[in-house]
Amino acid sequence: MRDAEAEERAYSEILHAIVRQRYMPGDRLTEAKVAEDLNMSRTPVRGALKKMAACGMLEYVKNIGCRVPVLTPYDMESVFQTREILESKAAALATMRATNVEVENLFKLLEEEKDYYRKGDVASYAGVNERIHLGVGMLSKNAYVERYLSQCYWRSELYIFFFDRFYDKGAIPTRKKLWDPSESKSCREHDALVEAIASGKAEAAASVMSEHIKSTYLSLTRREWV
Repeated sequence: MRDAEAEERAYSEILHAIVRQRYMPGDRLTEAKVAEDLNMSRTPVRGALKKMAACGMLEYVKNIGCRVPVLTPYDMESVFQTREILESKAAALATMRATNVEVENLFKLLEEEKDYYRKGDVASYAGVNERIHLGVGMLSKNAYVERYLSQCYWRSELYIFFFDRFYDKGAIPTRKKLWDPSESKSCREHDALVEAIASGKAEAAASVMSEHIKSTYLSLTRREWV
């Protein structure tokens, strides 16, 4: 396996472990421990940990190394406030700058999202959610918006992974039927967002994105802190 492929695999496996709550807030992730957990060499793990720290999914603490950030109500409020500002602007810019092909790709992502939601495939659902939100950031075609949006997105995802009921590791084994994406507020909001972008309605796209971020934040604040 080439170095880049090994590092990408390490990144994906670490992310999957966080999504499935095998690594918890405050957990220290050393190269040796993670390499042993993943049955991989330390070199690709080192690269993956550095990448995750750079994007905000992990944090680097002097004399400790990488760890899953400790989550606090104040940090959650701050990161979602910033996401609302950046992603609303990105959505508005995307209505003016995205090509027809790029918008069509967003519609394809919506179908993938619904499929993973039906199956309860939390890791794949997290992946397509990332591609939708970071994809809108990319379509803003503003490098600064895209860069800081990505950092805030990944930090906020930690709160979603640990407090959103869809990712609740205890709920999945007891699920007896497929989930209906039409009942998912998030799926419906993503649909409305992409429709607004496709229609070139900048104000509507910004408004939908703003409400989407706010509703996500409000849903998380109803969960008990662990």
